[in-house]
Amino acid sequence: MSTISLRRRSQLCCRRGPQLFVTTFMVAIILRVSSSKDVQYGDVQNKRYISQEPRQLQDYLLNGATCNFAMSTFQVDDFSPTQGDGIVFAMQSQESDSKGVKITSFGFNVPTAKSQTVDFKVYTLKQEGYYADPNRDSLNQGVAYDYRGNLQIDKWEEISNGTIQNGDLIAGDTNGNAPDFYKIPFDMFKAVQIPPNGGVRSFYISTTLLYTDPTLDTADINDQQLLIGYNDPNVPKLLTGEGASGFSDTKFMYKTREFVGKFFYETECATEAPSISMSPSTSEPTSSPSLSPSTSLIPTKTSMPPTQPAGAEAAISFPLLKCDPNQATVPQEVQDALSDQVTYTITTGEDSEDINNINSEVVEAKVRCVQRRLTGDDRQHDRLLATQSSAMEFSLVITGDYRSLDGKAPDMGQVVEDSINADAAKFTKELKDRSANPLLEQATEPIVAARTLDDDELEKFNNDAFEVTIKAFPSPSPTAESPDNVKKALLIVILIVSGIMVVLASFLLFRHAERRAVENRRKKMERMSEQRVSSTLKEDTLNQEWEKEKNLRMASNSWQQIKKQSDYPPPPSPYYGGAPPQHQEYPHNRDHYQDNYEEDQYNTSEF
Repeated sequence: MSTISLRRRSQLCCRRGPQLFVTTFMVAIILRVSSSKDVQYGDVQNKRYISQEPRQLQDYLLNGATCNFAMSTFQVDDFSPTQGDGIVFAMQSQESDSKGVKITSFGFNVPTAKSQTVDFKVYTLKQEGYYADPNRDSLNQGVAYDYRGNLQIDKWEEISNGTIQNGDLIAGDTNGNAPDFYKIPFDMFKAVQIPPNGGVRSFYISTTLLYTDPTLDTADINDQQLLIGYNDPNVPKLLTGEGASGFSDTKFMYKTREFVGKFFYETECATEAPSISMSPSTSEPTSSPSLSPSTSLIPTKTSMPPTQPAGAEAAISFPLLKCDPNQATVPQEVQDALSDQVTYTITTGEDSEDINNINSEVVEAKVRCVQRRLTGDDRQHDRLLATQSSAMEFSLVITGDYRSLDGKAPDMGQVVEDSINADAAKFTKELKDRSANPLLEQATEPIVAARTLDDDELEKFNNDAFEVTIKAFPSPSPTAESPDNVKKALLIVILIVSGIMVVLASFLLFRHAERRAVENRRKKMERMSEQRVSSTLKEDTLNQEWEKEKNLRMASNSWQQIKKQSDYPPPPSPYYGGAPPQHQEYPHNRDHYQDNYEEDQYNTSEF
């Protein structure tokens, strides 16, 4: 065994001190870098999973005076969701939560909305507890109670509804960052309180969303789902639900499914920014993921900057298709609808994430209606009016507040213009949905101009001393449309060609009719000729038969005469010298003589 002197040992200790410090520092950096990766891999019951690190600044959202945490559903790397037409599930508060928790919104994946509009509705069971008895019979019917099905819809309360379009979708982290994620705005969702100390509340989302089979093979209905988010001890539990199948009344059609998306719940707003500890963790890694990945919420000593007011003045002009020349004022319901729509559009816009408590107020509104008039030179044609001659014009003031982290104030005017112009057609449609006023029905897509107000102008507005300085875009004066020679020449050519075609068609029809008439006359003459020939033949035949019959009769008469002459007795000798006796008859009548002769013959033959 070798020995080391005390002096040598002290030298080695002096050298190892800096080496250990450098080594520890490098290990800390490596652990820090590795812990900041977006994706970590592990193994849960022979399944690969993806655990995304919480994004504090993105999921810690302000909703007016309240703050909201977002919790995302857990996904495996072979995530293969199924598109259904609804899901029903329950949520449960922590046993240690003595106050309960308030659900403020849901977010889910709607791939169908990328190609068409999709309607959605969110319901909550009016009473606390599960939507169906966890004890089920062989047909999946709750033994004691079951509130699933359209026949039980009166037991549910609608807390949100709307229409989802492609422009409402964003890239979410619940479907592989696919741009099909929709988050219900806070002002479109009626917050629902989950009872404290393990209380249960049921929800039903009716739309074509994505859900998935249970992540764990052993999971069943009302088992706790795995979540990604903050290590908040009061985070509510999301329980495994069932595919709603159109909320059918046939219970065996419901299949065990897990909700895919996010839910938002209300929490206390932090007055100081959260921090993440830079020191490496000394705990051993677990073999299975925790239900809520831990993240330090210990605030730093740096306080958040105070809120500051922001405002903008906007002029919005809606061109009108039709209008009443006697109407110069805008109905109050239309002004209120526009104020609400502007507030909603700016609040949900992408450029207003740093602005809170947005409010809009209509300060001026009028209708400018221009009728069509006849020019003095030509009384037969209406004077052509330029586009936007008739319009409904508004002047608004939009206010809000913001926290400036870099000392720069937002350009509120640009935010207003970008929010409305991002989808002017959608803005107009939603505005018309808010009010069915006939004047608003004639409005088309608006023209928007806005500018940012300074602090003095905001103070004047708050003191009711504000004066409108920006106007809606003035419409150009009506002008006559310049003649278009090309259109006239084209119209003349079309008329000439049409006339030629009509003449040719008429000529062809005449020729066709003439040929038909000639053919009909020829056939008629042939029929008449045939009839004459037939009549002549018939007449000749009759004449021949008549001559034949006549000859036969003459021959018969001649034979009868010859026979009679041969059978007559010789005439008696004539008397001479006077008239014959009165009683004697002479054969001057042949028939009478013949009859007497035959009678005499007959009488003679008897003897």
